[in-house]
Amino acid sequence: MTSLLRLTLTNFRNYNRLVWSPKAQKTIVYGANGSGKTNLLEALSLLVPGRGLRKSRVEDLGMIGHQHQGWGIVGQFTHPVMDDFEIATGCTPNTNKKQFRLNEMPVRNQHEISQYLSAVWLTPQMDRLFSESAGGRRRFLDRLIITIEHFHTKEVFAYEKSMSQRNKLLALNNFDPDWLNAIEESMARHAVAITATRIFFIQQMNETTIVEGNFPEALLKLQCPIADHLSKEPALSVEDFLRQKWKKDRLSDAENKSTNFGVHRTDVLFIEKKTQTPANLASTGQQKALLVGIILKLTELIKSQNINLPILLLDEPLVHLDENHRKTLLATLMNLDSFTILTGTDRASFEQCARQAEFLEINHGNIM
Repeated sequence: MTSLLRLTLTNFRNYNRLVWSPKAQKTIVYGANGSGKTNLLEALSLLVPGRGLRKSRVEDLGMIGHQHQGWGIVGQFTHPVMDDFEIATGCTPNTNKKQFRLNEMPVRNQHEISQYLSAVWLTPQMDRLFSESAGGRRRFLDRLIITIEHFHTKEVFAYEKSMSQRNKLLALNNFDPDWLNAIEESMARHAVAITATRIFFIQQMNETTIVEGNFPEALLKLQCPIADHLSKEPALSVEDFLRQKWKKDRLSDAENKSTNFGVHRTDVLFIEKKTQTPANLASTGQQKALLVGIILKLTELIKSQNINLPILLLDEPLVHLDENHRKTLLATLMNLDSFTILTGTDRASFEQCARQAEFLEINHGNIM
């Protein structure tokens, strides 16, 4: 499994300088609210493609009062197959552009990182995942997919880049047909690839059963007109449909200053398997248990394919769970062959992990 050898933070959030070398594959981070527990998880989440578990702006990640000095995160990892590797990200002084380095070399495309490292996280804010915007559910799905299909990052980034170019041209009233045709052809190709991957992943997840732990299982259903077309037509026909659709919508999209049809509008429906209850109608505790069940189901799917498990970053995972589910979750996580960090406000809630996990107390950005 991929394991963290050392994490170095410089001027990040409430960490002036931190160098941490884990002593175990499981770490319990505890401390008072505001001590820096979530910041530690966020740092690790920023080492994979995307905006991290908080989706924060680059300019907000530096230490308060010292943002102009820039910030940095460096993670050194070991891998079961590849040589040890190092991923670094950060922002240089007086700039608001995040940069990546892989083994001290600049990275041109973030998808290169996903070939080395993947991460899945749960945060208290995600307890509202099932009842809030489609965007959050879609990003959650894509993050799960990337742990298995690394190329999915490249497809999503390429689609978003082409869509951004299209929106800019339309905003400038530049309707050069050849230029727009080329952009929309690229969008169509990537949109079909993204949708096909989402369909296949959901099928795999729905066929997978949680082996350990008594957690409710969620069935996933893609709500996407492009997926509906793909279920009836060959990929090339769907690409042609998309090109015609976007060509027809150019005037209305220019007026709305956005592309109103595409894979960036996809939603995911989560249904509790046993009762067929939509997750958004479940109680807070049931929703949390469903989220945990999705992560456990993902690990079962990954293990069945002999793929390296992602690192797991679980912020306050015990909140809203009853005592039985808490004990079951901790026992299951301790048996998983993955590098895992869990946070909580007190040590006592995690005492059953004492023989297997390292305990870290955080106080104002310092390990006690």
